[in-house]
Amino acid sequence: MDLAERIARRRSQATEDRLVVDWDALNPGVHLPEPVGREALFEALFDAIDPVFDETLPPNVYVWGPPGSGKSAIVSALIPTLKEVLSRHQPVYTATRGGSELSGMRFVYIDARQASSRFRLYRQTLDAIRTGAVPERGIGTEELHEQLREELSVVEGALLAIDHLEESNTPSLEQVADVFGDLEKVSWMGIGRTPPEDLAVAPPSAGVHIPPYSYELVDILTVRATRGLSRNLNHVHARRLAEWADGNAHDALGALLVAAVSATNAGRTRIHAEDINRGIDEIPADGVPLGRLVALSENERTIIRKLLDRPHEDARTIDALADDISAQTDLTSSTVKRLLYELAQNDILSRVQVSPDNRVVGRKPSKVTPNFSRTLFEHLYEPDVGDPQPMSGRP
Repeated sequence: MDLAERIARRRSQATEDRLVVDWDALNPGVHLPEPVGREALFEALFDAIDPVFDETLPPNVYVWGPPGSGKSAIVSALIPTLKEVLSRHQPVYTATRGGSELSGMRFVYIDARQASSRFRLYRQTLDAIRTGAVPERGIGTEELHEQLREELSVVEGALLAIDHLEESNTPSLEQVADVFGDLEKVSWMGIGRTPPEDLAVAPPSAGVHIPPYSYELVDILTVRATRGLSRNLNHVHARRLAEWADGNAHDALGALLVAAVSATNAGRTRIHAEDINRGIDEIPADGVPLGRLVALSENERTIIRKLLDRPHEDARTIDALADDISAQTDLTSSTVKRLLYELAQNDILSRVQVSPDNRVVGRKPSKVTPNFSRTLFEHLYEPDVGDPQPMSGRP
């Protein structure tokens, strides 16, 4: 943010009678164009992909780090910038395609949460490289593969950044290597949480470790609050959030957003200590990030909405809950039950035993609780909660 923008924002804030002026600025799922405090890591990534600056395919790279360390923020800022600076925009004329294609290197960001299969990986890559539309249906995986190979034949190559590997329902590093291994003009950058020594296969020799945030986290909270709030965030509050989050920017920002909702609902124009407390209390330890919620299917979101309509102390078993949700939707009880168990298996929900009676034979009765902040989920999907907006911005 340059000085002119800061002055303009201060002038507009002076006339604001509400706390939040930009919800996206507080949203942990929305990344800044230039992440705060990560300059040295950008240099490490530049070193890893150095051949690309001579329009030559770089080696495959593995980028890893703990949750909330800013991996997605860094890579989703890097790829569009590489595309803007290094992609040439001269048309390539061929006998079959005329002048619709562009030469130069291609740079593609893929969220593996939205591309869990070989088909989806090929389709998202092709959609990013091709200038025309790519069919969503009526086309097979092998045909997508051949079309991708054909598109690559007229460019120097493509660097794919594939984010969120090795999570529930996302490809592994081994699968990525297999999917793109026979495409000579593709290099990939795999991004995940798993340390190299814990992977099922040996990672690429080129690797970049993203450590958790330390002192930078206070700066991140301050910058985000300056953009999103009409009044400055108290430095004591920023420091408390940073210390509590222990290097996890996603959780720190999530707690800040919940605090902003709490203050807004109370009619305050500043965030108070009690709002910070609520934000911290609402973010579960080892909870799922917002990106996992965004990737849910419509049926899964419907089920979670119905679950969240229930009071916190509701001890209804999964079977009883499935019957009740089925009666309120067009989903069958068996479908709801299956999805509830799948959501629990994938850590979106947590299973809690209802009765400790060890005499029960077979699967013991259990209920499910959300493994995420209710306020954050409502902020994503319910337009009447705290004047929120759906998750948007960079990938």
